[in-house]
Amino acid sequence: MAQNIYDREDFYSAYIEHIDRSDKEADLSKDPAWTRISPMLPPVKDKHVLDLGCGTGWFARWAMNQGAKSVLAVDISEKMLARAKELTSTEKYPQIEYRREDLDQISLPESDSNKYGLVFSSLTLHYLSNLDAIMSLVERVLSPGGSFVFNVEHPVYTAPFKPAVVTDPANGEKSWNLNYYYKEGERVIDWLAKGVRKQHRTVTTYMASIFKVGLEVTGFVEFLPTDEELEKDIVDEIEGIRPLFLMMSVRKRV
Repeated sequence: MAQNIYDREDFYSAYIEHIDRSDKEADLSKDPAWTRISPMLPPVKDKHVLDLGCGTGWFARWAMNQGAKSVLAVDISEKMLARAKELTSTEKYPQIEYRREDLDQISLPESDSNKYGLVFSSLTLHYLSNLDAIMSLVERVLSPGGSFVFNVEHPVYTAPFKPAVVTDPANGEKSWNLNYYYKEGERVIDWLAKGVRKQHRTVTTYMASIFKVGLEVTGFVEFLPTDEELEKDIVDEIEGIRPLFLMMSVRKRV
């Protein structure tokens, strides 16, 4: 079972205060991560969309605003789903269904096979213990030619057991303490709250899982900020030292 950290009050409160992007929905173009991943998305007009790890539902609402036929948005957190429903007008978005699911154990019916023109997942897969299982499910429910677009915390970021920026005392140069990259498995870190469990995987493992189910890679981006983003403090200085996100788009063969 995936850790349900978002239902812990300390973590949830910190997330809503510092991370939640619901108030930015009106202008996602100012979100540096969105500007990188959005070009990977196919047109969603008249397509069924599956949102894995939907959080507060921002992407589900975006997809409907782009003309999607329907969105099934799933998440393990009751608190996040409650927030999503608060933010989602049933009159404006009648075709969004929010559903509570543990993505390590999710099972969609056979009627969902070949249904979804787009499966989307933002910063979720690194919480799951069984990557192959979720990739297999995605491949089954994608329509022929359909796309799976996702981002995860970059393996360079998730590798250290004690992530930290190291400053060279001789010259003040900063670096990332990248170690144990090839030692895959659980990492327990303090991020927003204590005891957050994540799964570290190498880039090779992500790629192998994709190829195993027969999906083809159509896009690959490692998030690094521009000089302008750093100069204007749109992102933290640390983001220029190591990649924070790995973003990919893959497609089901026709």
